[in-house]
Amino acid sequence: MCLSNVCMDTGNLKKEIMRDVGRIEAEGEGFWLTNLFGEKVFIEGSIQSIDLIDENLIILTNEKAKQ
Repeated sequence: MCLSNVCMDTGNLKKEIMRDVGRIEAEGEGFWLTNLFGEKVFIEGSIQSIDLIDENLIILTNEKAKQ
C-alpha cells in the first residue's frame, strides 16, 4: 500500500495538510484528499510535485493564497 503525506507550499514554508493519504480526486480548482481512515478534506490549489520514491510526499500550491 502506498500512502502519502500532502503539504501546501505557501512560499515561505510547507504546511502539512494531511497524513496517510490514499486517494486524491480532482474537482474544480482543487482536490479531495482521503486518508487511510476515510477522513476527507478539500484543498484549493494545484499539484507542484509528487515524490513517491523517496518521501511519499505530494506538494500542492495555491497561487491565490500567495498574493
